[in-house]
Amino acid sequence: MDIMNQSANENLLRNIAGEITLAENPGRIMKKWREQFNIAQHELASHLSISPSVISDYESGRRKSPRVETIRKFAESLIAIDESRGGQIVSAFVRLLGQEIPSEILLDIREFPAAIPAQLLIDHLECKTIVPDTIQDREIFGYTTIDSLRAILQLTPDQMVKLYGATPNRAAIFTRVSTGRSPMVAIRTSQMGLGSAVRPSIVILQGPRKVDPVASKIAKVEKIPLYLSLFKETENLIRRLRSFKPEV
Repeated sequence: MDIMNQSANENLLRNIAGEITLAENPGRIMKKWREQFNIAQHELASHLSISPSVISDYESGRRKSPRVETIRKFAESLIAIDESRGGQIVSAFVRLLGQEIPSEILLDIREFPAAIPAQLLIDHLECKTIVPDTIQDREIFGYTTIDSLRAILQLTPDQMVKLYGATPNRAAIFTRVSTGRSPMVAIRTSQMGLGSAVRPSIVILQGPRKVDPVASKIAKVEKIPLYLSLFKETENLIRRLRSFKPEV
C-alpha cells in the first residue's frame, strides 16, 4: 500500500473508531458499520479470533462498551476484510469522507468491480419511474445512499457540491425525502456552482407519496432519470440494497 492510500485508510479508520467511541450506543454503531461493509458477524469474528457471540453481544448492548483497543481492531478488521475482497467499499468511503462529508449522512455505499446496467438496481428496488431514462442501457459503477434530512440540516452549500461531485456515474439514493424538491434543487445548484457535470447518473427517492413537479422538472432539465422507491421504511430499503448481488 502506498503512503497516500495508507493515510486515506487511516483517516477512514479514525472516522469509524471515533463515531463508535462517541456514540451513546456503541454497539448499534458497530452494527451499522459492519453492515455497511457487508460483513457477516461470523466472518468478522473469525478475523478477530473471537466468538461470533461476542460481536452479537456488543451489537445488542448485552456486553459493556468496548475498549479503545477493541474498537480500533474492529475498524481495522472491516477495512482489511474489504481490501481482501478488492477494496470497493473502502475506496468509496475514502473518496466521500475525503470531501468532508459526515459519515452519518452516508447510510450505505457500494462500488461495483465493474459497470452494471442501472436497470438492474432499479428493478431490484422495485422503483416507480418518475422521469424515464433517455439513454439506452445506461451503466453505473456503484451507489451512494444519503440521509436527505441530515444532509439538508448539516451540510453547507460547499459540502453539498462536494457530495454530488463524488457521485458521477453512480446512483444517488435519497432517503427520508418529503417531496423530492430539496435534493433535486441541491443537485441543480451544484451544477451551477461548478460549471461542469458532476451529477449522479440516476436518482432514487425514498419517502414521498408523490414527487414534487419541480423535482421532476429539474430531472428533465438535467437529463437525470428519476425514480421513486416504494419502500416506506428506510431500514427495509437499506436491507434490500445490501441483498443486491449483480453479476459483473
